[in-house]
Amino acid sequence: MAKYRLTIAAFAVIGALLGAALGYVLAPHPHRYQAAARVALLPAPDLTIGEASPFWEVLSRGQISRTAAVLYNDPRWLPSAANAAKVPQSELALTAAALPDTTIVTVTVDAGSAKAAEAALNDVLTKATPEVTQLSAPYAVKVLWPQEGSAVPVPVPGATQVAAAGALGGLLIGGGAGWLVLRARRQRRDSAPVSRVRSLNDDTRPIDEEVLPRL
Repeated sequence: MAKYRLTIAAFAVIGALLGAALGYVLAPHPHRYQAAARVALLPAPDLTIGEASPFWEVLSRGQISRTAAVLYNDPRWLPSAANAAKVPQSELALTAAALPDTTIVTVTVDAGSAKAAEAALNDVLTKATPEVTQLSAPYAVKVLWPQEGSAVPVPVPGATQVAAAGALGGLLIGGGAGWLVLRARRQRRDSAPVSRVRSLNDDTRPIDEEVLPRL
């Protein structure tokens, strides 16, 4: 039984090592970049504090910011953004969402390079903001323009994480493979032909009475 367990453990360890090595080699590397900006929806700047109070109350309900997010997220901005970034339109991914419990909308663009992501985002903000401002009136739309070089790599699983997952998978596969190998050997051993030798003492054929000497 001890040998049986050691064999399975050996297979499991080998599988874990192979899985970890494979996971480390095949771990994804950042190849997408994301540029993001925030757009604030505010009461008109010429209002007094007392006059702005009901406007803030309406903004706090979130409907205005959600409407603005829908407009910024419209795919019709992508052709112009792709032209500004000098990349195919299929390379860009545009998303916009209203931050809960705020009057802020986040606009993000993913692309194959940081430069392309930033150029595409700036074009989306430039083209979409006038329409957002018009439909959001009497509220003001203030774009917090991102700084140049602010695009960041899109997060991907690290090599260590992928290697750990590969090690776990290899451990299970290796242990299972070891169990199958030992089971197959046991089945072959149990099914091997067994030589059967018939003993002469087992011959119980009746003796013919005619061959016996007559008394």
